[in-house]
Amino acid sequence: MPMTVRPYRAEDLGRILQLWERAGCIPNGPDGLAVDQVLDVMTSERGLTLVAESEGETVGMVTTVVAGAVAWIVRLAVAQPAEGGEVAQGLLEQVEARLGGLGVRRLVAMVQDDHPDRKTFLERGFQEVPAIRHLERDIPATVGAPGNLARLGGRMIHPDLWRELRGMEEPKAIIERRVILPLAEPALATRHAVSPPMAIVLFGPPGTGKTTFAKGIASRLGWPFVEIEPGELAGEGPDRQAKLLAETFELIIDLPAAVVFVDEVEDLASIRHEERRASPSVTNEFLKQIPRLREASHHLLVCATNWVGRLDPAFLRPGRFDYVLPVGPPDEDARRAIWRRYAEEITDQEVDLDRLVAASAMFTPADIEFAARKAAQKAFEREHFEGRGHRATTSEFLTAISETKPTLSQDILASFSSDTERFARY
Repeated sequence: MPMTVRPYRAEDLGRILQLWERAGCIPNGPDGLAVDQVLDVMTSERGLTLVAESEGETVGMVTTVVAGAVAWIVRLAVAQPAEGGEVAQGLLEQVEARLGGLGVRRLVAMVQDDHPDRKTFLERGFQEVPAIRHLERDIPATVGAPGNLARLGGRMIHPDLWRELRGMEEPKAIIERRVILPLAEPALATRHAVSPPMAIVLFGPPGTGKTTFAKGIASRLGWPFVEIEPGELAGEGPDRQAKLLAETFELIIDLPAAVVFVDEVEDLASIRHEERRASPSVTNEFLKQIPRLREASHHLLVCATNWVGRLDPAFLRPGRFDYVLPVGPPDEDARRAIWRRYAEEITDQEVDLDRLVAASAMFTPADIEFAARKAAQKAFEREHFEGRGHRATTSEFLTAISETKPTLSQDILASFSSDTERFARY
């Protein structure tokens, strides 16, 4: 059939989408790419797309991306895949000629074993490379440029951290349902008129894992984690500190996404000004920036405090913070799960978890970790100095517990219970 091949033009988009639908490329093609991903390549500076027309109809297309002397065929689609050999070969011939003129010396295509395109490429002279395996990983669209992230001291958190958080199931479940899911599934949230949270407060005794939960949220969402410590802002005088805080927020808002963590927020927003380590100008600047951050998509502010009762009630109001979430001390089941995790890592000996749980009633997760590491150190020193080579035993874990001062007390537990009754909002 008479056919012409020409470069892609913007007005071709509608016909290209119809072609993809006929060729079974919607929502994803045999290349594994979604519609928007291929369109991004087609409109990029390094992309080259050709369109085949016959009798006024679009009967095929090919799009490639060029990197120096190598080009990749991102998508080859024809209107009649089973009968489109002539169209496909004509597109490949034209794209090779044009890429050769650009200095490309190798053309790479990835196809499924059972797809008709495989035969087309083999007939064109492409050779299979059996020693090479195709690996891929999606990069979240919300990952920011490393330059700004590095300037902020931010980083990406290991994607498995949230899954590895064991032993604090109740606060984890609350955070998963109220915070993470609406942010991770915005379309579903919109369908049910659920507003994803923009700012939350985590409160609880020291060592209960508030910072770890904030990092876990970033891990679960795949967003960068940025920590702000207003009390450590450098500069000469409070006005300079406020200016630096404003500049920090400018960089954060420019990121495509971020979990922004402020620990010990009582330093900024306590009821009595004399309890604030930061100056009033820094506090005022922080309060000005919260609404700006709330308006930025894919940004979540997480503030943590050990003393939620000391915060100014106006600071906690719903207009600023969507949820005020308790992160309390671990109960028996939680302590057992935490001890099991460290015991499995530290020793291959049989460990009596019930005795460890009973002996650590006033321990936070941080206390348990400290005692577990201390037991490992004791086993290490025993083998070094005494030559007894087995790993840590129940006895060494119990000795480490007895030598560890617990963070919690009855007064702290009573205060946390009262604060939960008064301030928790979720």
